[in-house]
Amino acid sequence: MVTDDEGVQRRVLNVVMEKMSAFPLTATPPEMARVIHQIIREVTGSDDPYRLVKERSNEKALQLYPKMKELVGTSGNPLLVSCKLATAGNSIDFGVPSSSFRDYHSLIECALSSPFKVDHYGEFVGCLSHGSSVLYLGDNAGEIVFDRVFIEEIRAFKDIDVIFVVRGSPIINDATHEDAMYVGMEKVAKIMSNGSDYPGTVLRSCSKRVQELFQSADIIIAKGQGNYESIDGDRGNLFHLFKVKCSVVASQLKVDLNDMVFMDRVGWGSQ
Repeated sequence: MVTDDEGVQRRVLNVVMEKMSAFPLTATPPEMARVIHQIIREVTGSDDPYRLVKERSNEKALQLYPKMKELVGTSGNPLLVSCKLATAGNSIDFGVPSSSFRDYHSLIECALSSPFKVDHYGEFVGCLSHGSSVLYLGDNAGEIVFDRVFIEEIRAFKDIDVIFVVRGSPIINDATHEDAMYVGMEKVAKIMSNGSDYPGTVLRSCSKRVQELFQSADIIIAKGQGNYESIDGDRGNLFHLFKVKCSVVASQLKVDLNDMVFMDRVGWGSQ
């Protein structure tokens, strides 16, 4: 994606393999990915290798926005439908050239008809009914359009403050402040950078303000598997929303690959 120069590609591989040998066994995938992508940026001289992928993702997702709003508006349960759409967004890779809008619609339809295999949606609605603030930890570009639809329904369900958190600088195809502004997220939530370049939420690397909000928000929605893998420690009303994309996580949660999860972290731990 960044260079056709095989010499540069080889240098990237050499440095990555050298660094990988020193990774501790306790390192999470987001922690490893951060190091790997730092190497890619440094060796190739590209500060944002996924820029074009993110731009295409945002553009294609925005084209689907009217269809998603129609699906939500004609449903009997707009909040649940928008929640499942947000989960569908976690599974779609808009950067894949062979994908088509028909594939996207098929994935959306599949998500709407599929149950959450870990299902704490009811607990979430209960928390939302009594809460006054939501901290929404975003994931990828393109996907954040689906998050916007969900946030719109959260605020239609209850007049509540929502802060949407993005990465502090480019890392893989994770959403940054620029991406959030492009899809109109500022219309429904306050956008805040976490000050970090991890492809997840490693709290010790986040800004002091985000760390404070993580402790004080009434509800946290942590979107995507990267946030599930990287958030350390438990607190109440922390909900993970994602599609399971690797066998390790599937085994841990006792679900199958591609299953949808809406999980109360503390609630799951007590089971």
